Amino acid sequence: MGRTLFALFHLGLFCGLVVYGLVLLAGGSSNRGFTILGIMGLYYILVLHKAVLAEIERKRRLKKYGPVDGLK
Repeated sequence: MGRTLFALFHLGLFCGLVVYGLVLLAGGSSNRGFTILGIMGLYYILVLHKAVLAEIERKRRLKKYGPVDGLK
């Protein structure tokens, strides 16, 4: 439960910063908006992308082969 709350909290922060960057762009602060969006893009590529791909692959394996009972 703690991991889920931690992940949801950080997902909310990530999405909030992306929306804030878009709001800055719409409001005319293009330098700040592009800076925030660029930093969030780099964060996704450098930190999150590998984990996202691993989770997609894990879900595909679960769908194809079913759950594995190796934790007994």
